Amino acid sequence: MQSPVKLRLYCSICARNDYYMDRIRAAADQLGLDYTLEKVTDDEELNRLDLTVPCLYAYCPGCRILNEQVLSDEPEARCTPALEINGELRFWGVPASDEALRDALSALLPET
Repeated sequence: MQSPVKLRLYCSICARNDYYMDRIRAAADQLGLDYTLEKVTDDEELNRLDLTVPCLYAYCPGCRILNEQVLSDEPEARCTPALEINGELRFWGVPASDEALRDALSALLPET
């Protein structure tokens, strides 16, 4: 018996990340994937993975704009939101497209 795929979304508490979680869940459900999905906002966990959280606590222009500002100073930085699949960080900086999510998750389906 194969273990469920472990999905972890490292992010801020921003409601946009709840929408991203819904998209991840929808992609996994559509594929019939056996999975667990966890939202991780703990600063220690984010620091352990060397993830930068550029979120503002007032007006938010969006992940893409904030992350571009970080990357202009630190091109190698990895910003939230970041999706880990079975222990491997696969997407970071901006939410993955639905197609990229489906492609990454479908590769984990058991062969029949």
